[in-house]
Amino acid sequence: MIPKMKINYTLIVILGGFLLWACTDKIEKKSEPPADLIAYDTMINIMIDLRLMDAALVQEQREGNAKVNDLKYFLYNSIMEKYHITREQYKTSFEYYQNDLKVIDKMFAEAITRLTKMESEIEHE
Repeated sequence: MIPKMKINYTLIVILGGFLLWACTDKIEKKSEPPADLIAYDTMINIMIDLRLMDAALVQEQREGNAKVNDLKYFLYNSIMEKYHITREQYKTSFEYYQNDLKVIDKMFAEAITRLTKMESEIEHE
């Protein structure tokens, strides 16, 4: 009975070590920024514009606009044109920033702060 427990314990330790190594390996790998990385502040501005777009689309849906999908396509493309970027460039830049949770959390916090300030300014007009 004791040899069987010893084998199970050894197997658990080996598997646990392997899992720890596998997780650590992924954490330590920092991805290289894409060649066409969107600048940090510009990325926040894009995130804000996309959130405003979402709010506008929700309002259009509530009003029963049957062409919400067309409007979504138009607005999204307008944002990409405004910043002179492609969908792929936005996607790869977002994925790069998303790899560092502290950075992406800071970006979202900044976007929320700016949106809250915009809302406050509108309410005071």
